[in-house]
Amino acid sequence: MSVENALKKLNGVLKAVVDLDKGNVTVTYDPAKVSVDDMKKAIIDTGYEV
Repeated sequence: MSVENALKKLNGVLKAVVDLDKGNVTVTYDPAKVSVDDMKKAIIDTGYEV
C-alpha cells in the first residue's frame, strides 16, 4: 500500500500528497479526528521511516 493510500484511509485525513523528489508528504487533516502519531504509524506500517 502506498503512503498516500495509507494516510487517506485514516478518518480525519482530508488530503495526502507525496513528493518523491523531496522525500516528504503534505497532509491536510482534522486534528480533532486524527493525531500526528496515528499518521506516523500509518507511514511506518507501509515500510517507510518517519
